[in-house]
Amino acid sequence: MIPYFLALFGGLFVALAHPKVSWSYLAFLSLAFLLEAQRQAPQRAARLFFLGAWVYFVFLLYWLVPVMTHFGGLPFPAAAGVLGLLAAYLALYWVLPLYLARGLGFLNPGLSGALGLASLFTLFEFLRAKVPFAFPWGLLGTTQYKETFLIQIADWGGVFAVTFLVVLVNYAVFSFVSARKKAPLLLAVLCLLGAYFYGAWRLGVPLHGVSQKMGLIQGNIPQDLKWEREILQETLAKYQRLSLRAIKKGAEILLWPETAIPTYFSPENPLFRGLFAWVREIQRPLIFGAPRLVREGGKLKIHNSLILVRPDGKVAIYDKQQLVPFGEFVPFEDRLPWLRRFAVASGEYSPGSQRGLLPLRKDQKFGPLICFESIFPSLARGRVRDGATILLVATNDAWFGTTAGPYQHFVQAVFRAVETRRYVVRIANTGISGLIDPFGRIRYKTPLEKEAAPCVEAKHLAYFSWYVRYGDVFVFFCLVLALLLGAKSILGRKRYEKEEA
Repeated sequence: MIPYFLALFGGLFVALAHPKVSWSYLAFLSLAFLLEAQRQAPQRAARLFFLGAWVYFVFLLYWLVPVMTHFGGLPFPAAAGVLGLLAAYLALYWVLPLYLARGLGFLNPGLSGALGLASLFTLFEFLRAKVPFAFPWGLLGTTQYKETFLIQIADWGGVFAVTFLVVLVNYAVFSFVSARKKAPLLLAVLCLLGAYFYGAWRLGVPLHGVSQKMGLIQGNIPQDLKWEREILQETLAKYQRLSLRAIKKGAEILLWPETAIPTYFSPENPLFRGLFAWVREIQRPLIFGAPRLVREGGKLKIHNSLILVRPDGKVAIYDKQQLVPFGEFVPFEDRLPWLRRFAVASGEYSPGSQRGLLPLRKDQKFGPLICFESIFPSLARGRVRDGATILLVATNDAWFGTTAGPYQHFVQAVFRAVETRRYVVRIANTGISGLIDPFGRIRYKTPLEKEAAPCVEAKHLAYFSWYVRYGDVFVFFCLVLALLLGAKSILGRKRYEKEEA
């Protein structure tokens, strides 16, 4: 029974390293528990790996159950079953690298094993962000969002470099405790020190740009009421009232959240004509979220959009590209129409076809990320390569209430800031709204389920980090390293078998 308890605690520990609890140090022990479990019961390794990973994802994503029951209408047993299936799928991204590492001999404590496992695990975390219907929520590296010195390595390796380091430390703990191997421990200590020294140096390098004061308008509209047409005018009036409060604090631009105006955007709509006139009157640019109904290729399509309106009447639009499966679209609905019953929202949105920026001026361009998009490093990198000087995350996390969901979502933006060396301005309907600087430091955040109109100041930056310039080179390094160490292990095993024969 002890191996099963070790696997269970390993999964639970890494879940507790994420928000709300945020005991980040537990992430450095969680995999060590799983590795020790398989050492004690090698014939049950796959089962133990799966148990630990499944427990992790169930505890991490527990908040999906109330979302599915309250907004999707699913009975609790069905919602719990869906969560269990999702956790089982995500667990494969832990089981496969761990089991592959075991097959290649990487779990026999040693220096090659440490590098091999860390490389394989990092590769599969990267795959989780790249496969169709990707869901890179809860990457191991994100547990370290509070460790400002440590996470600066993300500006050249992305969040995946932090994952690599966390796995390396876990392996070092396991190899030292189980076999008194000092080489992996020494390597982990050196890598940790290197990361901290790099972070200390990087935090001292100033980034120069033009400052701008921004009003973050958190309307706090309950999800149950948000789409009721009867309160549309009341919602708009509330956002305008809060905006005037932010202007009094010095706001030069106003930012409203995803679908702040829950009706189809059209410049001909009297409601939006009135809004345009109001923008001219207050002489402040406005970015707001609204759905759009457009005809493309002879078909009507719905987009989840952010719209920039300037006082001179010019408009820029961004349509969300990375949609939420079963929230904004239903995968394989044409072949399996019964899947629609699992859709939490309408499930009828279409992805945008172009990567758009929201430009104020030539040197002031917002890189939009709508809700789910903020958990994808490649999307933020793409915005900055296109010329974004500030990253803007607009979201509606009202679905999640006061569970861990909004907190977990918020901290993803810490890594987008470090990876791209951009200020990240985040505006959410019910929270958490806030400002994160280019070093991942949370400069301001609002409470949940409270209306708010803070004015924050951020700089428009033009600097390109290594990660922005070259992308996931570190992941490619992990691939090469895993292949070389795997080949070495296989050839060594064959040579041994020949000598024994």
